[in-house]
Amino acid sequence: MSIHLRTVAFADLAALNGHHTYEQQAIATGLGIGTIHRLRSGGPASSTSVAAIVATYGVDFSDLFVIETPTAAPTPAVAA
Repeated sequence: MSIHLRTVAFADLAALNGHHTYEQQAIATGLGIGTIHRLRSGGPASSTSVAAIVATYGVDFSDLFVIETPTAAPTPAVAA
């Protein structure tokens, strides 16, 4: 299970708050630029990152994040 940022929703919300660049988003949230880049590139979010972003923008978890569970690869059929 991993938590991922809804990148389009985040970019839109950040822009509405005047945070257009990764640097502006990092400063606003107190996270590193590398963390913002990882999240915006689809990397997993830590609880610290989630808390910082939710608190900064005053939104609910589900507004900007999604929980993804890994799916098992289908097992190939065995010929009888």
